[in-house]
Amino acid sequence: MTPDQSKISDTATNLRRAIDEKLVTTVFQPIVGLDHAGITAYEALTRPAPESGFKFPDQLFDAAEDLGLIWELECVTRRCALQAAADWPIGAQLFLNSTPQVIADERFTDTILAELAEIDGLTPARIVLEVTERSENHHVEGLQRQTAALQDHGFKIAIDDVGAGTSGLNRIMLLRPQWLKLDRALIAGIDRDPVRTNLIRFLTHFARLSGVSIVGEGVERVEELERLIQLGVDAIQGYLLGRPGEAGRTLDPKYAAIISEQRGLRGASVFQRDRTDTVGQLASPLIPGGPSDLAVSFRDALDADSNAAGVVIDGPPSSAAWCSRESIFALGDQDQTSLGSCAVPFVRTLDTHEKVDNALEITATLGSVGLDTPLAVTDGARASGIIRIRDLLRAGSELCRDVRHRSATLTGLPGRVRCEEELQRAFGEDSNRDAVFIDIRNLSEYNAVFGFDLGDQLITHLVEVMDEATRAQVGPGRAPDSSPAFLGHLGDDRLMLITDSGIAHKVARPAIELFEQRVIASGISPQVALAEIGDAPAISGVSLRFLIVPEIRTSFRTPQEVLRTEPVLRAMANEQAAVDPTRAGYIVEAESRTESRILRVAA
Repeated sequence: MTPDQSKISDTATNLRRAIDEKLVTTVFQPIVGLDHAGITAYEALTRPAPESGFKFPDQLFDAAEDLGLIWELECVTRRCALQAAADWPIGAQLFLNSTPQVIADERFTDTILAELAEIDGLTPARIVLEVTERSENHHVEGLQRQTAALQDHGFKIAIDDVGAGTSGLNRIMLLRPQWLKLDRALIAGIDRDPVRTNLIRFLTHFARLSGVSIVGEGVERVEELERLIQLGVDAIQGYLLGRPGEAGRTLDPKYAAIISEQRGLRGASVFQRDRTDTVGQLASPLIPGGPSDLAVSFRDALDADSNAAGVVIDGPPSSAAWCSRESIFALGDQDQTSLGSCAVPFVRTLDTHEKVDNALEITATLGSVGLDTPLAVTDGARASGIIRIRDLLRAGSELCRDVRHRSATLTGLPGRVRCEEELQRAFGEDSNRDAVFIDIRNLSEYNAVFGFDLGDQLITHLVEVMDEATRAQVGPGRAPDSSPAFLGHLGDDRLMLITDSGIAHKVARPAIELFEQRVIASGISPQVALAEIGDAPAISGVSLRFLIVPEIRTSFRTPQEVLRTEPVLRAMANEQAAVDPTRAGYIVEAESRTESRILRVAA
């Protein structure tokens, strides 16, 4: 026997013994949900026992594939993980790794169902099967058929290592997963890499429209965590938040605070929004219940709350199922049907903070569904209510009608009518107020090159920057309705800021700097390639313009006079840009003396 043959023989002996004697252990790495800054799931990871003859998991699984024993090995590792998760709380989900050829095996569905039947409390809805990349595109036909069968039984499918190996768009289209796990190669250094940022932005947009959740894997730095939160990733996994170990741990309060703070920055505002138009505002509440509870036992609770649409089985949003009020009252008084037996799954879930217009876009991907189809509304931890497609359409119609007159759907800020009303109110106050016109120079050219979606993101960034810069001047913790600052949306990229006298100029420069930093950091290029026309540069950049009108009561008699000043000030800002077209921003300020109306360029 040659040395190579002897080595193979020893490996085969060790592998056979490891399988027969179950010489493996399971450790669990936490997956942290970003909606509520807590651990929502664990990924089961196999470790070979010291006496197995294998030092590392890769050695164990490579040997099993080479020797044709991968089915036998995964049966052992899967049972070990399931038994370890037997006493978990009902809401926790378990991510199980499995190779494509094992999932594609016709025995797999019946086998894992039988394994789950032996463990009380574990149901298919709590299991997420990760399709790993140990194999290339083998067993594709069987894989598609079997994953569809598994999903019919309530299992969720995740594609592991998206962005590496063969986890490409073709596999996503083929398997229609409920989870995508982004590979560390996409995450590493994302806070410094616009290309990675834009790719993940594309994936999160696709995921939101398609009802898919995204996990960012391999997060090791706080900066990576913060950027992924900003990009709308649903969950995080990595050494920063927890190394593989025992299940049942809690998230470090330090990181829970970071997640909560970053999430709060996305929703908090120093400015009043005329309307937020989220699905949570329109949802009908649900009463939580357990799967083994008798359905008829909830009648008294439903009678007490006439707004409740029904009962939802308490658990993770991804596996939400419910019984409607009508179906529960249709049961006989002595009916012994459990909630789990009569509950039906939702066709789609929506985050409670999802705007109505975005929700309508998501709903458009559902295909042939009725107007009374209920969609689950989740608060991150659980399904808390329902909204029907008919209600979404009605809300969208009202939103379109109202936007024409009073508010702007992109930003949620008060619209032009409210801006004019606020100006009129400022003229009637005892104290003097400043008015500021703000817009993004070259936005139309930017839209022509990069598209309106990225242009809209620039406007969204502008509102966030204005909020942050103004908060620094008016003080934290001020409620929008008590703030000495008003921000309205005049149309397109044009905003109007009305503040106490003296604040406007203090806000302008920090806002310009923040905007440049935020845009570059988010991966949206501030540069736009323009055609050579005369002396115009081939490359130009988007930049902010602040057109400040101080002490409006001193300088003007009516709101209309203030509004007519805007084009004059913009022309002066364009003169600055002609001299230095690469600046991040321009400030033009009108003199506050009525008799002269002198316009001056800010230094």
